[in-house]
Amino acid sequence: MTIGIVGFAAIGGAATTEMANESVSFSNDSNVTVDVAWNDSISDPANASASVTFYNATEYDDDPSTATVVLSDSIAADEGNTTSTEYTEADGLEDGTDYRLIVEADDTEADDVTVTDGSIGGIFTFSDGSPGFGAGVAIAAIGAAAMLARRGS
Repeated sequence: MTIGIVGFAAIGGAATTEMANESVSFSNDSNVTVDVAWNDSISDPANASASVTFYNATEYDDDPSTATVVLSDSIAADEGNTTSTEYTEADGLEDGTDYRLIVEADDTEADDVTVTDGSIGGIFTFSDGSPGFGAGVAIAAIGAAAMLARRGS
């Protein structure tokens, strides 16, 4: 009985995390690319994946729970490597349309996610949600701004 409980506890420990939640603009000229960097110690690579969902952006902004799913996909893990998937008009995306893109994966399997939509500044990188990561980025940005301000005076 103890083995069964430990087994279920281990299964329950795997947590799907929202690794990207971003508005993207689709263009036939640039498409949308999702890169998932997988760590090299995935316990079950054959069953590890990231889910990618494109929602109607306007509907998502109004109420995420009722937003129309435009495209749903799964990206298979490639242990220790980065998997790159490009989404095009052939996938049902429409030129000049804005979407809300959500990427979810087990944060013990995927290290980070990068979304590129071809717009100016259209590269979004998301980490595995490690505690303190956002604070570190914020502190670095504040420090860089302070240095630039000092140089200007």
